[in-house]
Amino acid sequence: MTTSEGPGLLHQPVKIACIQFASGSDKPLNLQEARQCVLEASSHGAKIVVLPECFNSPYSTTSFPEYAEVLQPAPPPESSSPSFYALSSMAKDAGVYLVGGSIPELEPDTRKIFNTTLVFSPHGELLGKHRKAHLFDVDFPGKMTFRESDTLSPGNAITTVDLPEYGTIGLGICYDIRFAEFATVASRKGTFALIFPSAFNSTTGPLHWELLARARALDNQLYVAMCSQSYEPGSGYPAWGHSMVVDPNGQIMATTDRGPAIVYADLDDISIGQARKQVPIGFQRRWDLYPDISKLV
Repeated sequence: MTTSEGPGLLHQPVKIACIQFASGSDKPLNLQEARQCVLEASSHGAKIVVLPECFNSPYSTTSFPEYAEVLQPAPPPESSSPSFYALSSMAKDAGVYLVGGSIPELEPDTRKIFNTTLVFSPHGELLGKHRKAHLFDVDFPGKMTFRESDTLSPGNAITTVDLPEYGTIGLGICYDIRFAEFATVASRKGTFALIFPSAFNSTTGPLHWELLARARALDNQLYVAMCSQSYEPGSGYPAWGHSMVVDPNGQIMATTDRGPAIVYADLDDISIGQARKQVPIGFQRRWDLYPDISKLV
């Protein structure tokens, strides 16, 4: 630890907001609703705001190609990426760090499509992006089958982004949270929080949503924020909702149900330091028994 109170990962206290809403087939309307919610979160003191996975489109394998936007080179032409410019404008007008949920990204040269998160500064500048590394391919007989890999390609990076006033965040998208190694490597890069724009559903949500959020926070003794789409009756994809923020002891700080909502939580460095001092697993690992995976990537 760098101080007697905390490890110095989070430079000052900050309020985070997770915006839970349901996206539909009208992209301009989705962007408008996201903007209104980001401005509302800012008016309540949030300085880090998170949108849900695929916030600008329906969440379906058939929709990904239709709604995909070109993001590289950045900044892209506005005509090819209205969502990029909408997110930049939201962040600047609200004066917040914006984790822009995720949008389908088209890579023109390869024609590959990725599920991509963009992070913008309070000045509207792009700070970083993450492509979903683990694709949601699951089969629950009689309940649901979904294969993102039918249309999406996986990203190949573990992403961290520096927010100058606050510190470093780790980024993942939805299914990425199921892989403990992914979170561990991100956490060992000095992050104070892992942030996951997400869209669990009515099958996987009751089973694993809360469990995974709390496990990743407890594993790494840092904050975890999971921002979900809200449930929309009649939708082709029944989102689970229940956006939440979990503290470094694995305790839920704030959550909601399945409807539209904004979830707020106040983060501080002292809580990270206390969790790590009380249970000092960072100093108790046995590298003689197993490798430090953060040094293998």
